[in-house]
Amino acid sequence: MKIVYLLPGGLFNSGGMERVITVKANYLTDNMDYDVSIITTEQMGRPIYYPLSEQVHLYHLNIGIHEKFGRESYIEKCFSRIFKTRKYKKALRTVLAEIRPDIIISTLGGLDIGFLNSIQKDSIKFGELHFPGNYRQLMARKLSNAFIPNFVAKIRTWTFKRQCEILDRLIVLTKEEKSFWKDQQSVDVIPNPISFLPSELSSLCSKKAIAVGRLAYEKGFDLLIEAWKGVASKHPDWELHIYGNGNQKDHLLRIIRDNCLEQQIKIHEPVKDIEEKYLDSSLFILPSRYLEALPMVMLEAMACGLPLVAFDAPCGPKDIITEGENGFLITVGDIHSLTEKINRLIESEEFRQKMGKASKQRSADYQVEIIMKLWDDLFQNEYKVHKRNVYI
Repeated sequence: MKIVYLLPGGLFNSGGMERVITVKANYLTDNMDYDVSIITTEQMGRPIYYPLSEQVHLYHLNIGIHEKFGRESYIEKCFSRIFKTRKYKKALRTVLAEIRPDIIISTLGGLDIGFLNSIQKDSIKFGELHFPGNYRQLMARKLSNAFIPNFVAKIRTWTFKRQCEILDRLIVLTKEEKSFWKDQQSVDVIPNPISFLPSELSSLCSKKAIAVGRLAYEKGFDLLIEAWKGVASKHPDWELHIYGNGNQKDHLLRIIRDNCLEQQIKIHEPVKDIEEKYLDSSLFILPSRYLEALPMVMLEAMACGLPLVAFDAPCGPKDIITEGENGFLITVGDIHSLTEKINRLIESEEFRQKMGKASKQRSADYQVEIIMKLWDDLFQNEYKVHKRNVYI
């Protein structure tokens, strides 16, 4: 069976979606004998970040949708989007006609959802949602109380839902996210798989906490730094290590300097062998304000036996954390409670060990063999239904 993933952007980033698509494509080709292709729009000659099986076929269309991001006026952006969408549709139509896939999977972060159902009509169309379906409304609500931005976001969300309804299947990552699509029948929940199976667990004895993610406003690292002020005052020998890159890096470094926390907080570039960093840490923190579908970084930390502390951002953390068992869920933005829970874990190694053990046990539900069996069943069942309908 031929499977095609449509990936907006490319495979050059260290993000969670790029990681999970790579993991799934590798497993489908190397362990399940699927023929898998990945089509990107923005690779532009940049190297692939995560290891990819030689059996996976790559098609880089190099559309350049975001090549002038932040440097265009609103009018220029509108005309550019129309032109780039037409260019993308034409290029994608050509490549799909060559591949003739049985199933096309859109990761729904790009432009293809607007025209996907009108091309390659003999292929089954899936949507694989890696962010909350109402993320436009969440972002508008967080950034502004003004009527017009929120109204526009509501219209865009409604349009997005209507476009997804005509897909053959929509796959979401959590039960909470599925509730957003309750008026749509063809929705399945399949979580992300853990990207690696560690050969050992963290000892939970090092005086280090770890946080991983894109350094952007929605990820809330500024809130974590603020919370760490209360940690450093009580436990100055503990360190917070943040791994990531993004447009807020300079801002975050400035906050660290302004609060004289350079000895306690370090920001590092993303690393490919993040497993080693988890194993050298004693707790994992996810301070996101919003837009967490099912964080890969949290699954990976859990597999390494780390207790978890996270803001209760929609929609992923509450599917992973059982309060007081393998971690703590905290109301978004409650810096005082975040500091308190971190200090509680620091001050009791016995408590850390208990939570770390529960995390490891919970991670078994997300092993790649289990998750990919769910995908295999879905592919096979949908393929049979499609062939039967064609025959009829």
